[in-house]
Amino acid sequence: MYATLDDLPCEILILIIAHTLSSGSVPSNILCVSHQFRNAGVEWLYRNLCFRSSEQLRLFAQTGGNVGVVLRSVTVDLTGKFAGSDVWQHLREALCRCRDRTEKLGLVQKQIPLEVLCLRLHSYSQDTSHHVFEEALSVANPRVFRWTGPDPDHHFSTAIVAPVASRLCRIFGIWSNIQDITVTNITFSVDSDNSMMPLLPEIPGLRTLYVGQATFLSAGSVAAIFCVNRMASLERVRLVDAYCESIWGSRIRRSDIEKAAQIIMFPEDVVQYEGVLSRIRKLLTCEKKTERIIGGDRVEGSIFLV
Repeated sequence: MYATLDDLPCEILILIIAHTLSSGSVPSNILCVSHQFRNAGVEWLYRNLCFRSSEQLRLFAQTGGNVGVVLRSVTVDLTGKFAGSDVWQHLREALCRCRDRTEKLGLVQKQIPLEVLCLRLHSYSQDTSHHVFEEALSVANPRVFRWTGPDPDHHFSTAIVAPVASRLCRIFGIWSNIQDITVTNITFSVDSDNSMMPLLPEIPGLRTLYVGQATFLSAGSVAAIFCVNRMASLERVRLVDAYCESIWGSRIRRSDIEKAAQIIMFPEDVVQYEGVLSRIRKLLTCEKKTERIIGGDRVEGSIFLV
């Protein structure tokens, strides 16, 4: 008696299909293996949407079909592709389409609960559709959010420009499910008036925050997360290759955050400052990852910046 692929347990079959489809291959290749592969593969594709071009987003938003599954994750990966301003409009329409489909499944809600929302694309300062960007992400309600630059790690590029960064931080506050945030290749506003405002709004359920390859990140705005916000669920904050100005300046060190916290809290809350300082030292790590070939803030030895 010979076993065939169709005899595989469903759990193993899904792992094979998920690995193949997530590798960026042509979906039809594995979906054509058998009816069992097709049924399981189509369900996985619709449960874990992955768009690799703006055109795919547009076509999906216009498609009337529905396979009757609850959406789990959405990935927009435009690595190596130009992301025009219309990408946010297409993303908004695609997410709205998914929300409308969940209503047909008997789930009436203004936002789509997602396990993961992942973006790999550039935003542009000259883009005039930032309000559409806000509208698009406001339709979702992810537990995990990642926005990383599409360039290789050793390319220090900016994917999230300052106007988008400020809007993104506001959006975090309307996601009731959010627990883990990762943003890289990001630049913040140089407005000194906001240098002591919390980087994030109050997010009760937030557990981890990772900020990497960041420029013009104010130490005061990070310190204010600990001084002003109370976020009891927070377990870890990592600043990796985060610079207070440009990449030609100094990386942010934990001592910078501690000094900023002291400025915020002294002289009114001397006693409470000790508790904040203890929490900063427990939860916050500042790290170096990528060194410049020439110049810049070079760190020898430990990756941790104290």
